[in-house]
Amino acid sequence: MKCDRCGKEMTVYIMSYFNRDQICLECEERETSHPNYARAVETEREACRRGEFNYPGIGLPEDLRHDAT
Repeated sequence: MKCDRCGKEMTVYIMSYFNRDQICLECEERETSHPNYARAVETEREACRRGEFNYPGIGLPEDLRHDAT
């Protein structure tokens, strides 16, 4: 499986809080240090509390985008 963000092969992945990307641990590290990360996490939690379990996220910030290959 390849990371949706950077295209790197991965065996371990996590779902992004910004969107529905399945990302590698390196991309997760970049994501968790982003200034909007706490807002993305809290917004998803609020959606889950409302019963929105397919919440798409707040959108991926431009500075976290990669051209996945």
